[in-house]
Amino acid sequence: MLLESCFLFTGKKNVLTEGLNESKEEEDLFKSGKEYYNSSLSYNLDQEKTDIAINKLNQFIKNYPNSPKVKEVYDLLNNLFFKIERKNYCIADSYFLMGRYQASLIYFQNLIKNFPRSIFKEKVLYKICVSQYKLRRKKDFFNSYYEYLKHFKFHSNSKKLKILYKKLEKL
Repeated sequence: MLLESCFLFTGKKNVLTEGLNESKEEEDLFKSGKEYYNSSLSYNLDQEKTDIAINKLNQFIKNYPNSPKVKEVYDLLNNLFFKIERKNYCIADSYFLMGRYQASLIYFQNLIKNFPRSIFKEKVLYKICVSQYKLRRKKDFFNSYYEYLKHFKFHSNSKKLKILYKKLEKL
């Protein structure tokens, strides 16, 4: 500590104190991001702290890309993004279950756009098809049906969609 104070009064830039300050800033930013991560609420509640945590953790990666904590930060970010993905799925699914197919369709399409490798992808693509069927959007249903088959041809829901496909073909 004494050595540090000697260098601070010289008026010249010092590599030692500069490194210490940067290390402290790095640690502070990491701790701040992690605090927001830990205080971010359940996926089904307000996500304000989740958004703040994502911003702080992204800032950490930008400022300190070579830090040994970067791997942990990426893990934290993945967990936060999954929380948002799950919340978006639950909102869309709620509209779907209420029979509000137009609203569910918008939410499901946004979910696939924002999370193209979603763990909910099969369910989302299936429900997009069903929503379009319920809304009598024949052409959109056919396009979504082919998209579903590209990824999940052998899934049990493909048989259900084939029945809807045949019904729409007759109209």
